[in-house]
Amino acid sequence: MMLSILKKRLCPLMSLALAFSCGKKINDPETIGGSTQGQEQELPSALTLQINETLSPIKTYELQESAWFKLPSNLVAQEGNATGKKVKIYYNLFSNGDYEFSCSYRSSTSVKELAFEKCESSSGLVIISNTRDLESMVFPMDKGSSVKAQLTNPTGTGMKIDSAYIVDWK
Repeated sequence: MMLSILKKRLCPLMSLALAFSCGKKINDPETIGGSTQGQEQELPSALTLQINETLSPIKTYELQESAWFKLPSNLVAQEGNATGKKVKIYYNLFSNGDYEFSCSYRSSTSVKELAFEKCESSSGLVIISNTRDLESMVFPMDKGSSVKAQLTNPTGTGMKIDSAYIVDWK
């Protein structure tokens, strides 16, 4: 059911690279703090949260509406060398620092890709430990909460890492 809803909202030309070919990047200048300036616009069905190490090893996006997120099974390094890099992404993060769960990604040998490691609850309990389970699920994200991506071992080399999401706004 959820998959059919997602397919109807995705750009027709998107196939395997769906999160990279359609939607709005969260770091676009017209998107600030998760809200758009000017007239109300249709919410994108694909979002990309990009960490730009030159600017900051942390990127946060506040949800203006509740949504269902399909989490990425890997992260892509658009610039720089991903070897040895680690990224942790916090979901349903609130301003007081509480969050529902987080997922971690790591690159041992790949120059361009950080592979999924695991998702944990805020109490440290592992809730997903393999990519197959991650790819088969969608997760509710709450209006007013945030998604925060953090490069845990920045080196200042100018790395850009993308985490791409398929989103179904409630």
